[in-house]
Parts: sequence; C-alpha cells; structure tokens
Amino acid sequence: MNLLLSDRISKISGSVSIYSLLFFLLAFPLSVSASQILAGLCIFSFLFTLRENGPKLKPFLLPWSLVLGAYSFVFVSSLFHFQEYSHFWKTFTRQSEAGDFWLALIFPIAALHSSKEENQKRIRLFLWISFALLLITGIASVFSEFRLGKFISNGFHPAPGDRRQHPAGPLFGFQTYLPIGLMNTHLTYGGLLSFYIPGILILTLQAFREKKVPKILLLSTVSFLSLWVFLLNQSKSAWLGVAGVIGFISLNYWKAFKHLLSKIDLKRGLFAFLLILIALTSIRFFYQKNWLLQRTLSQLTEIQTPENQRYWIYKLSVPLLLKNPILGVGGGRFKETSTQEEAPLIQAQEQLWYELFITPNKHAHNDLLEFAIVGGWASAILWMGFFYLLFRRIEGARFETGSFPVLGIGFIWVAGFFQCYLLDDEVALPFFALAGILWGRITKKEPKISWFAISFPSITFLLNTGFWIWRLNTPFELAYARQIFADTSSYTRQLERRVLPFRTVPQERQTRLQERIEISAKEAGSEFSLEGCLTHRYPNPARRREEPYSLGFYVLPDSPNPPKKMQITIFSEESFDEDKLYWSHRKFDLSTEEIVLKPGWNSYVWKESLGLSKVTIFPDIAFFRSFKIRFADFDPQKPVQIPAIDLGDLCDFKF
Repeated sequence: MNLLLSDRISKISGSVSIYSLLFFLLAFPLSVSASQILAGLCIFSFLFTLRENGPKLKPFLLPWSLVLGAYSFVFVSSLFHFQEYSHFWKTFTRQSEAGDFWLALIFPIAALHSSKEENQKRIRLFLWISFALLLITGIASVFSEFRLGKFISNGFHPAPGDRRQHPAGPLFGFQTYLPIGLMNTHLTYGGLLSFYIPGILILTLQAFREKKVPKILLLSTVSFLSLWVFLLNQSKSAWLGVAGVIGFISLNYWKAFKHLLSKIDLKRGLFAFLLILIALTSIRFFYQKNWLLQRTLSQLTEIQTPENQRYWIYKLSVPLLLKNPILGVGGGRFKETSTQEEAPLIQAQEQLWYELFITPNKHAHNDLLEFAIVGGWASAILWMGFFYLLFRRIEGARFETGSFPVLGIGFIWVAGFFQCYLLDDEVALPFFALAGILWGRITKKEPKISWFAISFPSITFLLNTGFWIWRLNTPFELAYARQIFADTSSYTRQLERRVLPFRTVPQERQTRLQERIEISAKEAGSEFSLEGCLTHRYPNPARRREEPYSLGFYVLPDSPNPPKKMQITIFSEESFDEDKLYWSHRKFDLSTEEIVLKPGWNSYVWKESLGLSKVTIFPDIAFFRSFKIRFADFDPQKPVQIPAIDLGDLCDFKF
C-alpha cells in the first residue's frame, strides 16, 4: 500500500514538475516573481520523483556539477573572509553570488523532462508561445512612455516617482522608446530576446528550402521584427553575444548551410535577396531616424562614455584579482572592496571623484571576472568548463523540421565579457532552464573532446583579454573625458580633441595645444556645453569650494580664421547621475559674459555667486558649475579653427 502511494505521489509530482516548467516558459517574459515561483515548484515537486528519476539524471550531472562547483568556491571564499564581514549572514544571503546556486537546480530537471519524447512536442509549443509573448511585449514597450511592468501592476496608471522609459526618437510621427518588454531594464530584455534570435534566423533560413511561401513570409516578418526590436534595445553586450553564437553556428554548420543554399532555386533566391534588401533598407532608415542608435554605434570604439564605463570598472577590478587570486574576496564584497581602490585615483586627480561615484560598481560587469574576484580563479575556470560543454552541445545540435532551436543561450559567453548576465536572476534562471532543454533534447553521442568547441571559447576569451590589457594600459588621465554636448556628433568629437587633459600628461597637452582643427562656420557658431567641476571638494563629507573657477582658451597665432569673440555662460546642474539615482538634472544659468579672444592664451574667471552649504554629504546639495560656449566674429565663408580649451585639473587654469 505504501509502495502504491509512493508511486502515485511520484507520478503526480512528475506531472506537476513538467507543467510547472512549461508554465515557467510562459511566465519569464511576463513576470519575474511568477517565473521564480513556478521554477521553485518545478524543482520542489521533482524531489518527490527522485527514487524513479534520480538515476536518469546521470547524463546531466557533469555540467551541473561544474556550475555548483563555481558557486561553492564563492561560499568557501566567503567563509575564509568571515571576519571581514560586518554582518556575514545578512550580506551573504542578500548579496552573495553563491546565493544564486538554486537557479541552477532547474538545469538537470529541465534536461530530464526534455529528454522524454512525450514532453518534446509540448515544450516546443510553449517555447513558441514564450517567444511570441517576449516579442509582443517588446514591440508594445517601444511605444510606451511608461515601463509596462510597473504600469500594469499599478492598474494601468503611472505611480509617482516611477522611472520613465528612455526616449529613442520619433518614428512615423510616434515617439518611440527603448524596448524592455515587461522587464525592469533594457539589458535584461535584450538578454532574454538573445535566447531566441539565432534560432528564429535558422528557422527562417530553413524555410527557404521549402515551397511554402506563407511560412517564408511569416518567419521573415518575425525575423525582421525581432531584429528591429533587438537593434532598438541598445544592448551592445547582447549584440556581441548573438553575433558570437551566429558565428559559431555558421562555422560549425558551414557545409550544411552550403548544401541548403544550393537547393534554393532562382525564384526563391531572388525572393530571399528582395527580403534582405528590404531588411537592410529598413535598418538604414531606422538608423537615420534614431539618434540614440547613432550615438550607441558611434561609442563602440570609445573608452569613456556615459553608458559605457567599463574602463573604470575594470581599472578598479583588476587590483582585486591580483591581490586575491586563489580564494577571491568573498561573496557580496565586490562593491566594498572595489570602492577601496578608488581613493588613490581620486587623490591623484580629484576630478575623477564624480566619475567614479557614478560608475556602477555593484559587480564587475564581466561574468568570469566577477566570479574570479569573489570566488577565486577556480570558480571562473569551472564556469569556463561549463561553457565548453555548452558549445560542445550546440555543436552537436540538429535542426529538425518543426523544432525550435534554443542555441541562442550560448550568447551569454561573449556577452558575459561585458555584462554580468549570470548575476541577473531574470536572465540566469531562463538560461539554466533553456540550457537543460537543449541538453535533454540532443540524443547523439558527443565526442570526448571537441577541438572546435574548445577553440571558439578560447579564441574569444583571449581576444577579449588582449583587448582589455591594451585598453587598461591607457593612463587614466587620458581615459577620462569631460562630457561635451554639441549640435552634431562631428562637432562634439572635434571639441573633445581641443580640450586639454590633466597637467600630469604634458606631452599630450602640448600635442593637442598645437593641433589645428577646422570646422564649418555653421558649427563654429552653434552653442555647446562643457562639463565643469563640483561646488564641493573631496573627501566625503565634502567642503565647499572656495577658489574661483577658471578656464583658458588658446588661439593658435598662425590661425587664418579663428573666432575673435566668445560668449560663455556658466550654469548650475545637479551633481547626481540620472540613471544612477533616478532623478532628472535641473539646470539654470548663473552668469553670461562676452570675451574678446586674441592670439595666444585667454582666460575666464568666475567666482561662486550662490550661498551654498559649507559642508555636505555628497551628493546632497552639491552641484556642478558647467559652461555653455559659443564662438563668434569669424569669416563665415571659410573654415574656422577651434581654440584649445584648458580647465587645468579642477577648473583651475593657470598661465
């Protein structure tokens, strides 16, 4: 009787587990809380089936053990640094990376469910619905001023203080915004969409060898909409990750794709060419209409931008890695330990205080680097082993008719070089579930060693490491760049070349000082704004700055058409960052003056005019004193030579 009851419980629990997994696939594009509850139910109910299903987990234990091992080393490191925690259990349970180990528990369970033939059709259907929900909510969020998740949860009313969407520019008369679906951030949504995009593209390519035109049109439309939303999403790390997966698949399956392409006749080939032409024309149109996309692409090669602060994050991260290579610094201690590395940089150049303050330092923005720092290199190496097995699994995948390839999960390897997707529960939990589905679906026996699966992660890892070794060799004096806003991106770049760096790099200052940069008269007559300096001085609590603000402008003596006058307005703007503290910058003018420019050096000095607090806790009641500048009195028929601009080290220009 007890045995019959046990079998019945096991059977019911197995059904609850598989249906929880299926509804989890529907939930993760819609609700983080609901998806976590369903994942927990899937895991918990499966425990009652271990007597029957436990031995069947054996094929999936190796990759699973590598993931659990990576989390375990973080726990060991935390115990080693036990005395350095002010509240160990509070910090460990709420902030430690090891606390996310439960997310990986769904991996072998999803793999086992996926391996059963009776479940595969249902899983395939729910994957399609999951993707459809993700895409539809993403498209809806493009045209929503409010973040849809909170907007819906508040009864379709915006709550006071809720963050608005990031504007992306007008499209056909409609204002558009960065798509985030029902997620909290565009990075999370970009990560979720990345799981599906490579598979959708593969299915579209497969459709061209079939003769069903409606299917080709449907999948081509879905691919176009997916890529449009993905491009508009602005997640550069996800872009690189998806490109990496597509590159891996293309190289691995080149013969299969070549055979597939050879079967496409002239009629379908012309049709495919027409679709590609339409897609490229559309992308060009959207690019021209979207200033945010233009700015994002132009910043891919820059060290320092408002959105991409990896230089400063890694500059503070690498010393932690060198000091704690074996066991790391412990879970949940990245921010605390990296903040300690800021002081020497700020003491060397106080202007970096604000820059480092607004740099997000909760984690390393690099999955491998994060785990290497908090759990030691052993933790990172185990993750590398898992991704080797993952790419070996992707290499062995077969694209069967009617299937839904989830090969996009490999995007996290490359994307993880620039963002901590494994620390984002909203992405990591679906990642482990989909990885399990991929693992269970493939029945082909894998080779013991796959050199292709080894070479791809190795080469991409070495390329990324080499790039950042080169980048981090750039002195921080040259990596830092004051924010400049002008009417055109070309004018902004030219102005950046004319702002002199800190005095500690005299050779670079001299080079820029003597450089002749010409712009059009139209640009020269337009106004631009230049980031200035804080009203209060380091450290925290901060004291009010007493010395005046001063700038220098150098006109090359041999300039044929320099501006002879300049209007400069000093304005106040709040000193916190809009994306970090969720407030908007309020600005107002303080003083305007017209200056006559003569060949050689010209100076502008301004003394604080408002009665500010003498002592404050930064960033409260601390402001920026920045500058709006417009050049004038030059020949409008000829190119204009821009003067060099010197703010010294801290708006303290001296002849």
